Amino acid sequence: MAQEDYLKKQIDQLGLVLARLFSDLLGRKDKGQLNDGIETINQALENGLGLDIQKLADIPSDNLIDTLKTQQGLTNESLDKLADILLFIADNNPGDHKKLYAQCLTIYEHLEKTDSTYVLDRHWKIERIKKALS
Repeated sequence: MAQEDYLKKQIDQLGLVLARLFSDLLGRKDKGQLNDGIETINQALENGLGLDIQKLADIPSDNLIDTLKTQQGLTNESLDKLADILLFIADNNPGDHKKLYAQCLTIYEHLEKTDSTYVLDRHWKIERIKKALS
């Protein structure tokens, strides 16, 4: 029982870290330091999940949710924050961003199917990503 509480606490802390990272990334964009923010996120994801942005982009879409939820222990709330981070990076990355958009779409569609609450903002993100991928 104590081990389950510890794991839940660790997962909850990862969600808080993702939220802080996203906030930091937004602040760095405003200061013109976006690349530094992306590198910080890359390091934090590597430390927290053992996955960096490129590894996340390379996970096959049909395995993504299982990898993140089962193997990494992410909650829906953490998945939502992770998708927001990946979407922000894809939107602001001049390079190949289609893989990141595809991963965001997979996560957002999973959340839309499994979340008991309909989130209009998430729906708009899904529609925007679909347009970007077409």
